[in-house]
Amino acid sequence: MNNKTTIVIITQTLIIVVLIWIIILLGDKTIIGINPDEEESDEEVVIDYTTIINGITQIKLPSSVEANSNIQYRPLESTQINQKKLNYGLVQNISQLTKAKTNLANINHQIEKLNHQLKHEKNHLEALKVLNADDKNISDLAINTKQIEISDLDNEINIHVSEKINILNMVKQQWGEVFADALKNKNHPLNKILKNKNQLISLSITQGDREQTPPKNIVIIPSVSSTSEIKAKLLARSPIVDKSIIGKNFFYVTNNNKLTIGERISAYALESNSNQTFLLVPNSSVIWSNGQPWAYVRIKDNGNFVRRSLQGMHEAENGWIIPAGKIKMDDEIVTNGAQLLLSEEFKYQIKNENED
Repeated sequence: MNNKTTIVIITQTLIIVVLIWIIILLGDKTIIGINPDEEESDEEVVIDYTTIINGITQIKLPSSVEANSNIQYRPLESTQINQKKLNYGLVQNISQLTKAKTNLANINHQIEKLNHQLKHEKNHLEALKVLNADDKNISDLAINTKQIEISDLDNEINIHVSEKINILNMVKQQWGEVFADALKNKNHPLNKILKNKNQLISLSITQGDREQTPPKNIVIIPSVSSTSEIKAKLLARSPIVDKSIIGKNFFYVTNNNKLTIGERISAYALESNSNQTFLLVPNSSVIWSNGQPWAYVRIKDNGNFVRRSLQGMHEAENGWIIPAGKIKMDDEIVTNGAQLLLSEEFKYQIKNENED
C-alpha cells in the first residue's frame, strides 16, 4: 500500500513539472517562426529577422508574425511645441541712474550759468579794450584782471565738463551705452524708466541656448509681487554680471512699474517657433536602452522596422516632440511591440557575436 502511494505521488509530481515546463514555453514572448522545410518536425526554430542595410540594423517581419506578435504602428502626428523655456533675472534698482541724472542736471545747470557769465565777461573785456585803446581811459591792470576772471571761468567750466564726462563714462561702463545716451537726451524714451513709469529687468539667457540669442519680447513671472504676468521688450545687452547665473545678460523694459525692486523673476519668450514643424512620438512608443530613449519606426519604402534615437529631444507630458526630418513623415511609429523588436535586435546581435 505504501509503495502504491509513493508511485502515485511521484507520478503526480512529474505531471506537475511537465505542465510547468509547457507553461514556461508557451509564455515565451520571443518572436518565433516555424522552419517551412521541416513541416513534419515539432521542433521550434528561431528565425533571424534582422538585416543590415547601409550599416543600420533593420527588422523585417512577415505579416503573419507581425499579427501574432501584436506589432502595431500608425502615422506620426504633427504637434506644436510650447517653448516656455524659463530664464532668470532681477528687477534692477536704478537709484544709481537717477542719482546720475540729478547730478548731470545740476552740472548742466552750472555749465549753462557759467557760459552765460563767461559770455558777459568776454563782452565786458572787449568794451574795456576799446576804452583802453582810447587814450588809456581804462588801465592795463583792469584789462589783465578781467582776463584772469575769464580764465578762471573757463577753468571752472572745464572742471564741470570733466565731471559730466566721468559720470557718463561710469553710466556707460556699468549700465551700457543706451543709458548714457538717455541721460544726454531729455526726450529719450528711457526717461520713463528714470521717472519710474517703467521698470528695468536684467535677464540672463542660459538653458542650452548655444548662441544665447535674446528674444525680443518676454513674459515675466513675478516671484514676490502679487501682480500677474508682465510683458517686457528687449532693450540692449547688459554689462551687469550676475555671478549666481551663468549666461549673457540683457536689459528688458516693462510696460508698468508693478514689480518689487530687487525681486528675482523668471521669464519666457513670447515668440513661438510656429514656422517649424514638430512631430509627436507618443509615450507608448518610447523604450529605453543604455540610458537613452528610442523608438521604432516602420519604413514605408520596404516595411522594415528600424530603431531611432530620441536623445536630446524635447520631452512633453504626452510624449516626445521631435523636429520634422528626425523621422520621415511617411514612416510610421510603432505604438505596441517596440520592446519586443528591441529584444529581437539585441538577441541576434549577441548570436552573431558568438558565432564570430
